[in-house]
Amino acid sequence: MFSAGSIRDVVYSGINPFPPSISGILLTIVNNSIFFVENWTGDSLGTTSIADKYQPSITDFSTANVLKLMAVQDLGVQSVSVGDISTNNSNLMAMSKQFEEKAFMELKSLNKGIKLGKARG
Repeated sequence: MFSAGSIRDVVYSGINPFPPSISGILLTIVNNSIFFVENWTGDSLGTTSIADKYQPSITDFSTANVLKLMAVQDLGVQSVSVGDISTNNSNLMAMSKQFEEKAFMELKSLNKGIKLGKARG
């Protein structure tokens, strides 16, 4: 189980350098991502006991939104690393889009169920 705080920590530690001007609103970004996933899935997640299956998409949406803010605010960051991936400031918006697309793919995979049918005869 995850909480909004533990997801915030994953996002914070995954982006280097993490701008101080964004660290203060990071929990709000995570909470907005949780709210988005709740609306998408129709499930009630809350902020304290989030099932493991939702964590990847919430983390990726949050990461995407942080990278968008970094790109828009131009915080003087010359290069950014997210995990093993590094890019310069001019590519932050493209990197953000990749994380957002990945998060949507993870959300779509949550809704896949097994469809059973009855054979006639």
